[in-house]
Amino acid sequence: MKSVLKYTFLRLLILAAFLGIGYLVGLRGIVLLLVGFLASGIVSLFVLSQTRDQFSSSISKGFEKINKRITNAADKEDKIIDEKN
Repeated sequence: MKSVLKYTFLRLLILAAFLGIGYLVGLRGIVLLLVGFLASGIVSLFVLSQTRDQFSSSISKGFEKINKRITNAADKEDKIIDEKN
């Protein structure tokens, strides 16, 4: 969870920086938003690659735990059904 918050915070920080720079340069409205999102996306693609890997790893581990719980519950259910038959 910590890596998720870290990645999200850094993405928002990079976006805010590009929006601020765009505003100072004179961009306004939809152009400011488009340039800000596009530039921050490109930069974060390279700058945050390690953080993104940590983020995806933590998400993957979370889903592995969920899948394990589902499998265990299904096994218990199968065992109960088999005992009744």
